[in-house]
Amino acid sequence: MAEDSGPNEFYIPTISLKSPRTEIVTALRQASLSSGFFQLSDLDAHISSDLITEMFEETRRFFALSQDEKEKLSKRKVVKKNHLVGGYEGWRFYDLTKTGDGGKQGDKDDSEGGWNEGFAIAPEWGTNCFPQDVDASKQDFDPEIFQRTCKTYFHAVQELGRHILSTIAEGLGMEKDFFEDYLREQNSFCRLTHYYRAIDLAIAETPDRVEMGAAPHTDWGALTLLVQDEIGGLQVFDRNKETWHDVPPAPLGKGIVCNIGDLLAHWTNDTYRSTLHRVVAPKRGVHRYSVPFFNPGNLSYIVRTIPTCIPTGQQPKYSPITAGEWITMKHLQSTGALKT
Repeated sequence: MAEDSGPNEFYIPTISLKSPRTEIVTALRQASLSSGFFQLSDLDAHISSDLITEMFEETRRFFALSQDEKEKLSKRKVVKKNHLVGGYEGWRFYDLTKTGDGGKQGDKDDSEGGWNEGFAIAPEWGTNCFPQDVDASKQDFDPEIFQRTCKTYFHAVQELGRHILSTIAEGLGMEKDFFEDYLREQNSFCRLTHYYRAIDLAIAETPDRVEMGAAPHTDWGALTLLVQDEIGGLQVFDRNKETWHDVPPAPLGKGIVCNIGDLLAHWTNDTYRSTLHRVVAPKRGVHRYSVPFFNPGNLSYIVRTIPTCIPTGQQPKYSPITAGEWITMKHLQSTGALKT
């Protein structure tokens, strides 16, 4: 197992993918022991800046469609029966306070949820709901280009996630292919996300109130990879100091923010941290876009505590659970279908 180099102070490092693999392994381990967040740079060997830029252009075009056009693609009618689908997720679709800390940490003004809408992309073997019949003559939007770009981006970021998990495995003292069975036919998905609050002259902006783009929460799966535009707003909570840390956005296409999810924390016996984070809403009238990629894994895979994370003479904290059982529980909590 990689050696730990000193105290695990809260920090969010930037890790170059051009670095030697041994350095990346160590850096990822230290970040996972600390904040559970890190930013990747020098991405071109895995995902091009041109592809990221094109994905954001298509994201902006999609959310500029009329609300009626977007609602045609809504997944709300089927999500409680089968959440493993793609499609439009309307404003405040998720109540993330049910899967985060329940409002116990951070600001108390975030209970309303979040000012965002989304479009989910499921794996090709899953059920997607891409737009088909938008009138391109009236909209700056081509459904074929949108679908092609989404699928190309999905594949590229999924492979980057596979690469990062292989280095995380080595940092845990396991073989680099340790996560491969978990990643086989994985139920990964992307969520194109649009944050926006309309200008309302009747509502005064007050400096002591924090409006949420996404309420404080943790992520459900093993690993999240996020590309965000340059507006900013992502913040990570330091529980020791009870303070929120900004995650400054890199220039578009030059960085990807990654964070450890609840399932990997569970898997590592809480050795690695799944950390509370939130998105502060942009100022009224300002649009913010991001594209997170979530990695819930193969739904039938049984997650058992990694042996190197069990102290000598002790038992693991958690019983085995399938990835599907875990993700379904988290998803139903977030949509209000499962009472907690």
